[in-house]
Amino acid sequence: MSTKLVHLLPKPVLFALLGALGCGLGWALGEPLLFLVKPSSKSAETRAGGGGAAPVLVFNNELTKRLERESAKSGDVQISLMWDNRNDIDLHCLTPLKEHIYFNQKRVKSGGELDVDMNAREPYSDKPVENIYWPAGGAPPGRYVIQVHHYERHEKVGPTPFTVGLKANGRVQEFKGTAIPGEPAETVHTFEVPSPSATPERKTNAIYAKVPLKITLAIGLWTALLATFLALLIVAGQNLLLRRPPWNRKEALKLAGGGVLAGLLAGSASQYLFALVAPTLAEKFPDALWLVKLGQVFGWMLLGALLGAGLGGFIPNLPRGRASLGGMIGGLLGAVAFLVAIQGAGEIGGRLLGALILGGAIGLMVALVEKLAREAALVVHWDPNERTVISLGAEPVILGSSPEAHLYLPKEKGFPPVTAIVTFRDGKVEMENKLTKSTHTLRGGNKLEIGTLMIEIQTDV
Repeated sequence: MSTKLVHLLPKPVLFALLGALGCGLGWALGEPLLFLVKPSSKSAETRAGGGGAAPVLVFNNELTKRLERESAKSGDVQISLMWDNRNDIDLHCLTPLKEHIYFNQKRVKSGGELDVDMNAREPYSDKPVENIYWPAGGAPPGRYVIQVHHYERHEKVGPTPFTVGLKANGRVQEFKGTAIPGEPAETVHTFEVPSPSATPERKTNAIYAKVPLKITLAIGLWTALLATFLALLIVAGQNLLLRRPPWNRKEALKLAGGGVLAGLLAGSASQYLFALVAPTLAEKFPDALWLVKLGQVFGWMLLGALLGAGLGGFIPNLPRGRASLGGMIGGLLGAVAFLVAIQGAGEIGGRLLGALILGGAIGLMVALVEKLAREAALVVHWDPNERTVISLGAEPVILGSSPEAHLYLPKEKGFPPVTAIVTFRDGKVEMENKLTKSTHTLRGGNKLEIGTLMIEIQTDV
């Protein structure tokens, strides 16, 4: 990106575009990580014997959307099935009392019920779902077997991929599989409901032990990639505005390390809390499923707050507290965008749109916070059509040929590493001239020539 180009856009717009681009790059590199922790259809096709399939990411809201659409009921145990064509795929459950819940026996004596059964007759749906549940306190203890059967074709398609969701014992899991026409019912998963004599401590320990660490780390790394590329591109934009290289080695290492740390912390923490708290919230508030999404919102807001605070170290006199608040607001906007987009675009599309809006919102908010918090500024006139505004404050703004200088002055033109230092304290702008070893108090409107540059002081910002 050329210095000419970055000066064409207002800084808030520039930072928004760079933030969105950075998160877009992070998303593109991070999606394969999430794909790796999802089970393939082949690995999920488990035959009788109860091996089951590995759980998928908890960020899937499509199943929740369909259940809400059909007014499906929930309880201590809930088993749900979804697929994406008009074929009749049936959900079965064998209970500890030797009962068989399916389309021909929708209610059993233990209280279990198939309350949603779709595509058995017209009108057929392209987004069907089926649901079995036991009311709170009604599921008998013992071993349950979940089965899926491809009952009848209504479309000329081959094997039908499906997803089974399970809520039991304070946990939420999902399993992938493929229903094949003409084959018997496939055992997808088996699970146990403990007897009421099981101690609360044992149940709590089981929940903690089964939080998916592999998925938690994958989400953390995905978020770290977003954070790293967002930080790299926004700082590159800031440096190009000052006619500096995009990064020096020290900056690049700090940005990469900080981005990875912020992303891992926000992504892993939110995913872990979400996996841990979501089942409890869904259990206690089955009709308020929006509570389950708070873990996702928390993670994106935490990421925005950490990135906003971190960028304060690279943009002169950007208040870290306000930048953190602005980043948090950006994270909130990204989270809302993700939750809305996932309803129509699915997980991958939802994450992409959410990541783009997250990056754009954080970049925009950081630039706005810098502008709104500015009390004085140093304006660099590169030529009649290009200028850069640097906020002044207690943090010294360094002019010189050093790689760490905020405003780079060419070394080949005789400028030392630190040529001058400008600060704004107690309502006064002071410049310490290292060449003349003198300090001057500057007023708004003062203009100074340094080499071929014209520098102007603004105090009425």
